[in-house]
Amino acid sequence: MEVTDKPIAPKEASISLGIGDSTLRKWCLAIEHHGYNFPRTDNNRRVFFEKDMVILRQLRQLVQVQNLSLENASLIVVTKVNDDASEEKNTEIAVPSNRYGDEVIQELLDHIERQEEFNKKLLQRLDEQQQYIEERLDKREQLIQENIKESKETKKLLLEAKEEKNKRKGFMKWFS
Repeated sequence: MEVTDKPIAPKEASISLGIGDSTLRKWCLAIEHHGYNFPRTDNNRRVFFEKDMVILRQLRQLVQVQNLSLENASLIVVTKVNDDASEEKNTEIAVPSNRYGDEVIQELLDHIERQEEFNKKLLQRLDEQQQYIEERLDKREQLIQENIKESKETKKLLLEAKEEKNKRKGFMKWFS
């Protein structure tokens, strides 16, 4: 990849990345929060160079494709940039310095994977619980309807029995 020294305006950078201006600002703030500094103009506006665009593309990959949180993705990207920079400075050291960064990244990815698995299980349990609740409410409603129907039938029978008794009393008065 050829690195150019031509500065890239924020608008061009956001178009190149396929994101909005406000998203670019938010991403830059997240990266700067972890210690990486984008160059700025005299008016304190950010400008980007190809190395900055590489970093932003890596962040886009982690955030939009791998669904990492912006906080975790920016930490990973800055850690990788710092490790790469220190590796370039210390080329005479036999053990690569980004090995620790890779372990941290792998640990974070494993943690995220476990979190996603836990979330899936939790959602499944919530669905099962909701189904159980709905079934219980349906059974309860059915029992209430049956009790109301039985109560009405009982009242009807009592009224009929009372009317029959009143009819007999009236009928017996004529014969006594």
